[in-house]
Amino acid sequence: MPCFAAFAFAVAIPVAAPQDPPVPTATDYERWARAIEPDEQERSYEQIAWRNAFGSAIAEARALGRPVLLWAMNGHPLGCT
Repeated sequence: MPCFAAFAFAVAIPVAAPQDPPVPTATDYERWARAIEPDEQERSYEQIAWRNAFGSAIAEARALGRPVLLWAMNGHPLGCT
């Protein structure tokens, strides 16, 4: 009986009709631009002095007594494989 009750409840839930996505217009362009562009906190990673050569990064980290973050990946950077 509990299975039937769960099924009946799931069938009885109304499904909302899909809505058209909002479209930016000339009058609200600035609001859209502020919402889409990253703010200062979201761009804080740009302040890090990233290194693109592992050997020289290791040498620099040893000299400064700091750790090294090795970021390695395989495939397309956007996951489009």
